[in-house]
Amino acid sequence: MTTRSTTPTPVADELVDALAIHLERLSDRQREGRSCCWCSGTPDRRFPVRILRVAGVRLHACILCAGMYGVQESAS
Repeated sequence: MTTRSTTPTPVADELVDALAIHLERLSDRQREGRSCCWCSGTPDRRFPVRILRVAGVRLHACILCAGMYGVQESAS
């Protein structure tokens, strides 16, 4: 007889299935948060992409990419 494991299933971190973002490949508009960091579409300030801690880089996602890659809406 098998029993179920009582250890909790780990929760995946945010952006697990997202495309990799390479800083050197981003346009100036993407680095400044004026274009979506994945598709170069119109970014939505409610969806900051917080994976880089580089001075002067403010990444944001458009509504479609935020939904596709699981970017959480910012509370502020």
